[in-house]
Amino acid sequence: MYSRKKIRQNIPPVSCRWKECNELFDDDWKLNGHIENHLEEFDQEGSEVLDCQWNECSFKTSDYVEIKRHIYYHGYYTALLVRGKYECEQNPTMPKCSTRARECDKIPELKNDFTCEWMDCQRTFVSIVEFQDHIIQHASFEYEIQKSPNDTRPKVQCKWSICRKILENKYRLIEHILTHSNKKFVACFNCGEVFRTRTTLFDHLRRQPENNTNKFQCDQCFKYFATEKLLRSHFLKHVNCYKCSLCNMSCPSSSSLARHIRYRHLKDKPFKCTECEHRCVRKCDLEKHMEHIHSNKVHRCQQAGCNYAVRTYNLLRRHCLEVHGNRPFIYMCHCCDKLFKHSKYLSEHLIKKHDFKLPSGHKRFTYRIDENGFYLLETLRIESLEVTKQILSPHPLGASDVTQDSTCYEIVSMTNEQDQRIIVANDANEARLVGEVVISLPLRNER
Repeated sequence: MYSRKKIRQNIPPVSCRWKECNELFDDDWKLNGHIENHLEEFDQEGSEVLDCQWNECSFKTSDYVEIKRHIYYHGYYTALLVRGKYECEQNPTMPKCSTRARECDKIPELKNDFTCEWMDCQRTFVSIVEFQDHIIQHASFEYEIQKSPNDTRPKVQCKWSICRKILENKYRLIEHILTHSNKKFVACFNCGEVFRTRTTLFDHLRRQPENNTNKFQCDQCFKYFATEKLLRSHFLKHVNCYKCSLCNMSCPSSSSLARHIRYRHLKDKPFKCTECEHRCVRKCDLEKHMEHIHSNKVHRCQQAGCNYAVRTYNLLRRHCLEVHGNRPFIYMCHCCDKLFKHSKYLSEHLIKKHDFKLPSGHKRFTYRIDENGFYLLETLRIESLEVTKQILSPHPLGASDVTQDSTCYEIVSMTNEQDQRIIVANDANEARLVGEVVISLPLRNER
């Protein structure tokens, strides 16, 4: 099968690390079957406490199925470690991992079996290797079902729960469905972190402080990155790919959109304070309210000779940075260079003196630090092309009209004048003029 062939080509023999067993295997399935034989002979099923039989593992449980699930994962994880070590040996120019070395295998807590969420399946598996192979079979069978006699390379649809993405071919579908199952390909042999590709493993090695060359800088937040790929990936955090259906507010993540809708458009505040009439949207908001308003708890500065005390941790942090860290928060008006100690004073200044208006759907202005250390008004908002279509369209777009995989982006100039929109694309042929200027930005997909 697809996955097994790929593993045979790249993975050196993997050793079974069941106590007093060092047999080698060149295939995940053979190792998995070998572990199954060990488990059949496992004689602790009637015991109150079951000990993991993998070398250097101290895991214990009273659940026999859980210990099986745990040991099967050991075999899967050992193969990832061996493959990660092999990839680094084949690329000797890669820097070494400098983080703390693992003392044992990093096995996640596995309280439940692995469940296939393909439409009308719901099969469960104790072995992660069997689970991963099972979902690849779904992809292969779905390809055969959906293709037509006249189409040698048809597009195929994923039928995983809450996913109907259309993929170019069977192999793209296989790659895609493995993201649903959280399939990993390699692990760092030193620290044990797992990764989907060897590229992300190499990024892990390059981005560590001792290895980071800091050659690539984000022009939005001025952070440095070790590789251009890491910079491209980071840049997407600045792109607003989600738009509120109730207003023109756009944001970079689904979680921030859900938070916006909950706070701005829903009136439900289920959490009521027991001390006053204040109500909150979330439980954590109520806990903060109780701490700040109804408790005597204070946060005190730990610097010698400083008696500063405040109720909120954020104010204490600001005090430490400004007073003891020589990192003052200074907000500067980009129109007249006037300085302010707090963002709310600058916001009032921009509205009253320069006639600025809040961005559509937003409650406040956004500020970002510049290369000189001043906080300036964020005057550009980067939006996906799909979000712009929704904003400019007189009729709401349906879900089928919008994707999150666009390689086109727009920069929206948020000034006190009418929005000036600039499309940004990695392909000049994809760019269409909405404002006055069309520019190119290399944001090609990385695989």
